[in-house]
Amino acid sequence: MEELLGNPAVQAAVAPFLSALAAAAALRRTRLLGVAIALAFALVIALTVGWAFEPLTATRKLVVIGLGTALVVLALEVPGAPPTPGIRATLAAVAAAAAVWMVWRVLQQQEPAKAALYGLGAGAYVALLLETSLRASDNGIRAASTSLMLGLTAGALALLGASALMAQIGIAVAAGAGAVLLVQVIGPQRGPGGWTLVLPAAAIAGLAGLLAVFTGSLPWFCLLPTLGIPWAAKLVRRERHAPWLAALLTVLAGLIPMSLAVGLAWFAARMPI
Repeated sequence: MEELLGNPAVQAAVAPFLSALAAAAALRRTRLLGVAIALAFALVIALTVGWAFEPLTATRKLVVIGLGTALVVLALEVPGAPPTPGIRATLAAVAAAAAVWMVWRVLQQQEPAKAALYGLGAGAYVALLLETSLRASDNGIRAASTSLMLGLTAGALALLGASALMAQIGIAVAAGAGAVLLVQVIGPQRGPGGWTLVLPAAAIAGLAGLLAVFTGSLPWFCLLPTLGIPWAAKLVRRERHAPWLAALLTVLAGLIPMSLAVGLAWFAARMPI
């Protein structure tokens, strides 16, 4: 069993998928499906780096933030808070602050002007990714499909950026989102899902991408196409298609910005220094 759990594929994909599938099946008629994706993230952390938080490195800050997204889902969905512009703006601002906090030690090693520029860019990227994801993902299938593509893209970019752990985190997020999507597609009755379903994936995938830039070798511009994933998903009109077809078309739409991001990273990795 230890050898099985030590397999990177099991850690990043199989175990997170199965855990999220069980959670999504239990939560399918609630607005808390985002918790299933956060659970997949928690499991990959447990199987890889563990739960030690000292010293509080950038990776461990990501763990804290990622786990915190589950609490945000509960705090907003249990009382039935609506996705008002004010709430979305607050979430975006908190995400921006969390991104800066995560890479703070890296920023401290830069000159003041560069640190300010890098910090502003990091915060703006995560805030914009989260805001666009929340705005564009207005139903459960679209939100789960968007989460799937965000996780896959983050995993692929981190892998090309020589950041193995961030790649596993991205894949785990995608596996969790895939489990949620599967439950929504094959079930006879689909629950509301909750407008925060995409929140854990957007936050975790965005931060994992940033760490692949700040602590790996991923060029920053490779992250820019990921901002188009939520809007590509929104182009698919769910009400015109069967659930399985809407999910498939949404994933295919997300492949366009994903391919652009991965293509940029692939070419950048092969450019002579």
